[in-house]
Amino acid sequence: MTPENEVIAPVEVPVKAYDVKVLVAKLKARGLDVAEDMAMVLIDEVSAWVVESAVISENKVDDIAALGMPELVKIVKQLADKIDGKDEI
Repeated sequence: MTPENEVIAPVEVPVKAYDVKVLVAKLKARGLDVAEDMAMVLIDEVSAWVVESAVISENKVDDIAALGMPELVKIVKQLADKIDGKDEI
């Protein structure tokens, strides 16, 4: 772990919100080389984990959030599909 205020590597300031290329550059700067296939696996597993957790938690707000997960997954996968520069979805 690094101290909270330590800058790991200089990164560009995003020109647009939620720019996947900027996120990938930040992750690579931290030593995590993200490929599109791995991003898809992460999306599937994290979304499934969120829904599973919502089912067993006592919080009702996350139950509502879990209902929107399929649409959110679709949007996020479309963004992740741009990582390698080829549209495959």
